[in-house]
Amino acid sequence: MSRENQIICNCKQVSLADIEQVLHHAKRIEDVEDAFADVQRQTGCSTGCGKCHDKIFDIISQFMYGMV
Repeated sequence: MSRENQIICNCKQVSLADIEQVLHHAKRIEDVEDAFADVQRQTGCSTGCGKCHDKIFDIISQFMYGMV
């Protein structure tokens, strides 16, 4: 399985690519919590069991600092 196809949210079947797509289309990302809210609203991630919450925050942080 490629990195992009990695499922981050098992409850909603949200992949890393799904999250990155939302982040790439964001006009600007200045705050991790606001970015998380956008990702959550558009993908439904972290609205089930919540186990993916921290992983999604990590992905957003890495994206903001150019590590992804």
